[in-house]
Amino acid sequence: MKAINLKTIVAAFTIMLLSITTTFAQKNPHNVGVPGKGPHGGTVQEAEPNHAEVLVKDGMLQFFLLDGDAKPLPNKGVTGTVLLQFADGASKTVALMPMGAEGFMADDAKASAYSNAIVTFKVNGKSVTAKFKNKPAAKPSDHDHHH
Repeated sequence: MKAINLKTIVAAFTIMLLSITTTFAQKNPHNVGVPGKGPHGGTVQEAEPNHAEVLVKDGMLQFFLLDGDAKPLPNKGVTGTVLLQFADGASKTVALMPMGAEGFMADDAKASAYSNAIVTFKVNGKSVTAKFKNKPAAKPSDHDHHH
């Protein structure tokens, strides 16, 4: 009889713990928007064990390396390249230039027109990679006209 009671107690305790951790994960602000919107307003993807953020600003393609909580990491000592793939089937690899204290920019006039961008950062001799798809700008459709 005691074994059944112990199992029941353990099961109840486990369920209780699971519901607490699930609730905590939903309320934990660090999990909000990862992947999703980044601290610079860009798109975030996983780059195990980090995250990476991409955005196009002033026609420039910019990247940021983020930690596991999606906080920007300094770019000091970090190098990177991005493989840009375009809609016409062309692709090219562009070295990332440091920008400010935590950003990188792809120094290429056509970079912001990418279809896919596969960014690779070298951090302490380790490579972290993230892949981004560029969503084409929405064209206004004929249904959007207000009369």
